Amino acid sequence: MNTVRFSKRESILLAAKRIFLLHGYAGASMEAIAEAAPVSKATLYSHFEGKQDLFAAVVSLQCEALLDTLARAQTEVRDPVAALTAIARAFVDLIYSEEALTLYRVIIGEQQLFPELGGRVYRTGPEPVLRNLSAYLEDLSAQEVLAIPDVGVSARLFLGMLKGDEHFRCLLGQKEGLSEEEKISLVGAAVDLFLRGHGYGESLARE
Repeated sequence: MNTVRFSKRESILLAAKRIFLLHGYAGASMEAIAEAAPVSKATLYSHFEGKQDLFAAVVSLQCEALLDTLARAQTEVRDPVAALTAIARAFVDLIYSEEALTLYRVIIGEQQLFPELGGRVYRTGPEPVLRNLSAYLEDLSAQEVLAIPDVGVSARLFLGMLKGDEHFRCLLGQKEGLSEEEKISLVGAAVDLFLRGHGYGESLARE
C-alpha cells in the first residue's frame, strides 16, 4: 500500500485548511493547527509568521491549479478557444467548490474584525490570477489574435462573467454549486461572448 508523504509545510497547510473551514478565521488557533498538522508550534512559526500569513497561504494553495492552467495557456496563443476554455473551466471548478465558497464566506465574515485580512488574501490569490490572465491576453493582443484595448479590464470582465448571479446564489446558500452541464454551458457562453467581443471572428476572416 502506497502512502502519500507530505512535507511539513504541506501538512501544515492541509491542517490549517481543515481548521479554518471548521472554525472560521477567528475561531481557529495556531495551537489547534499545530496539533492537527501535527507539528510543534516552533515548526509552525518557522514556516508562517502568524495566522494571517497562514490563511493567505491556504487561499494561495487553492489557486494553484488555476495558476498552473494559466501558465500552460501561455503556449496556446494561436488557439485562444482552447486556452480560454481551459482557464474558464479551472476558474469555475475553483470558485464553485464547497471549500472555496466556505473560505470566501470566512473572509467576508471576518472583514470587520480583521480588515487587513482581505488585502492579504487578495494579494496572494485573486491578484496573481488576474496578473497572469492579463499577461496572456496581452500576448493575444500583441500577436493580433484578439483586439484588446485594455487587458486589465478585459481580464476582469472575463472572470466576472463566470461569477455573477450564479456565484452569489451559491454564496448565499441558495444553490449547491454547479452541475457538470451547468459548468459546460457557463464556460462555453463566456468564452464565446468574450472572443466575439474582442474580434476573434473578424481576425480569422482577414487571414
